[in-house]
Amino acid sequence: ALAQADELYLKNGSKLIGSLVRSESDFVIFKTPFAGDINVKQSNVDRIVTDTNVIVMLNDGTVYRDQRIDAEGGQLVARGDTGVSEAFEATDIRYINPEPWRLGEGYKWSGEASVAAEFERGNSDTDEWDIAGQTVWRSLVDRYTIKGDFERDRNNGRKTDDNWEVRSKYDRFSKSDERNYWGGKLRLEYDRFADLDLRTILGPHIGRQFLDTPRLAFHGEIGPVYVDEQFDEAEDNDFPGALWEGGATSDIVGFGSTLYLNHDGILNFDDPEDLILNTTLGLKFPLILGFEAGVQAKWEYDGGAPEDIDELDETYTFRLGYAW
Repeated sequence: ALAQADELYLKNGSKLIGSLVRSESDFVIFKTPFAGDINVKQSNVDRIVTDTNVIVMLNDGTVYRDQRIDAEGGQLVARGDTGVSEAFEATDIRYINPEPWRLGEGYKWSGEASVAAEFERGNSDTDEWDIAGQTVWRSLVDRYTIKGDFERDRNNGRKTDDNWEVRSKYDRFSKSDERNYWGGKLRLEYDRFADLDLRTILGPHIGRQFLDTPRLAFHGEIGPVYVDEQFDEAEDNDFPGALWEGGATSDIVGFGSTLYLNHDGILNFDDPEDLILNTTLGLKFPLILGFEAGVQAKWEYDGGAPEDIDELDETYTFRLGYAW
């Protein structure tokens, strides 16, 4: 079996023999006969030599299919069955055996769903439900995102929270720099105890993925929006405004966990004091078979809330979910 095997050389002088599964910009997945799949950070990799055919994508977008990679004089050489060879540096490689969508073949579908629940019986009867989820379809040229959040709480048979939110967004990536994108978004929000029957938010945006590494991924976007607010008791309202959004994730905590921070806000051009701010801070960590757990804090500020409604909502939850 070792007569036909790939080799992964590390900078500390070690060598792994097995089968190369995939190489990304920040890590290499290498399958060994003694430990299964191993994730190795790219910063620890010296070079990769393959005995089996692989697909190589370079930083400039060049793709070599059905190639074997050899090491010659400090360079890597891709050799195909036709006998034609191409030499390049290890730092020129962007992906080896990339996922199909990175080659322009269809979409990658990912998502997650989670639930936070609490049930108390005794001096008080309390039922609390918070269900959230999101799904993303991503290709080389565009991305579709749908997010939803539903919360309903009861205390001694009386509702104390009843709200939901749905967010949808379309992004189109720039051909000259895939870190830049433009698109549009639509949001629908309902909150019975904030007197909000329906808030509709619609508008275009421009954005940029400033960083995209496991240690730190960060994006930001901004654009004009039209906001229409329908209330049960207060006077209905609509206004033009600006919406900004940013998010960051990091694996700095370790153990496969993800620390995340999301923030968005809406400025009312007609009344700057009518400001909407939403901030979420959380930590999630894997369990088994795609299941994960996490803790989350969420702050929601509405400067235009009716007089008898609190402007700030705070929610702290422990969540269980599944990601794919």
